[in-house]
Amino acid sequence: MSTPKSPKRPFNPRVRANVYALAALYLVYLFYQIAKPYLTHDPYGPTAFQFAAGAAVLGGGAAVLGLLAWKMYKAPLPEEEESLLPEETGEDPEEHPEDD
Repeated sequence: MSTPKSPKRPFNPRVRANVYALAALYLVYLFYQIAKPYLTHDPYGPTAFQFAAGAAVLGGGAAVLGLLAWKMYKAPLPEEEESLLPEETGEDPEEHPEDD
């Protein structure tokens, strides 16, 4: 005899927003690693083309992920949809007879 399992709760969308925000922070860190030689005037840093490509890819990716994370975080949480019995909703079941 198996016991019935309770239904799974819906996935919290704010968890996904937090993962996107962490990915955006990681891309910002990688961009900083590319830009650090320019800030310290290191002669062995990346070329101008490498810096521009890194700025476009890493900076653009960080901006897009940050925007997506912000929109997901600010979105309202979904309502939990549970089927309530008529006595739990306060309605009288005799008011709405079912067609037989």
